[in-house]
Amino acid sequence: MRLQVIKTVRKGAILFLVVALSGVSLADSDTAEGEALVIRYPVLGEEYGQTRPNYFLELLTLALDKAGEEYVLHPVTLSNFRESRSVMSVAKGVYDIHWMNTNKTRETVLRPVRVPLFKGLIGWRLLMIRSGDEDRFADMRDLEPLRNLKTVQGHDWPDSAILESNGLRVIRTPHWEGMFKMLYAGRVDYFPRSVVEVWKEQSVFSGLNLAVDQHVALVYPSAYYFFVRRNNTRLAEAIERGLLAAIEDGSFDRVLMAHFGESLERARLNERTLIHLENPLMTPETPLDRPELWYRP
Repeated sequence: MRLQVIKTVRKGAILFLVVALSGVSLADSDTAEGEALVIRYPVLGEEYGQTRPNYFLELLTLALDKAGEEYVLHPVTLSNFRESRSVMSVAKGVYDIHWMNTNKTRETVLRPVRVPLFKGLIGWRLLMIRSGDEDRFADMRDLEPLRNLKTVQGHDWPDSAILESNGLRVIRTPHWEGMFKMLYAGRVDYFPRSVVEVWKEQSVFSGLNLAVDQHVALVYPSAYYFFVRRNNTRLAEAIERGLLAAIEDGSFDRVLMAHFGESLERARLNERTLIHLENPLMTPETPLDRPELWYRP
């Protein structure tokens, strides 16, 4: 009999559960009513994957607690990560859930829980630039000046297609660290980063002498969702029920502000020129008509 120690969260308490894997399959996590949900999630080895996991796990446990579910959280360690690969990993049952930026393909292959985990802030983009270029963007009022410049995005990020569809010149690369080095080296002119991540990334790459533009913000509808397998109805419904309860009682916003309130205050979004972009990747099912799900400065 082979034993595995699993870090467990069950109704808010931290426990350790010893699971006998002989005759028991953790891959069968589409559990019946009355059984504890066994939820496997990815733990990523590279720096990109380590920037926000605590936030997502805190929201996940909050949702499951609000839904009144018994559950076990089981980490699955990955040596590398691409979002497109993670879509297939969830679909094939390598793990049960992942948090990802949505697009039409992902919503077709997997089942999204359509409650935006950043309340849309993933689509509020500040421009990371080289120190010394701060005045270059000071008088910008629309996208036209950016169309003459080059930017960089992840090879399989939905944001790459969003920026390209709005007429911007995007260089795609699979290497997260390399994007910041490309900016530093002058191969691109700016790097749009979400308000919830730009300040931390500037700190991580402090040796590259990068700055954050203080004048404009690119804004487009965008959502990070929890994604599960299409047939994992119980898990999807429990998470949605719990997230909506947390939004209603204010606990969702308390988690959001605990993690990102300082960044939002620093960004001064209501003092910036807001340049709105279209997002052709959003599906008709996106709950844009529900203002309680979206951040407004």
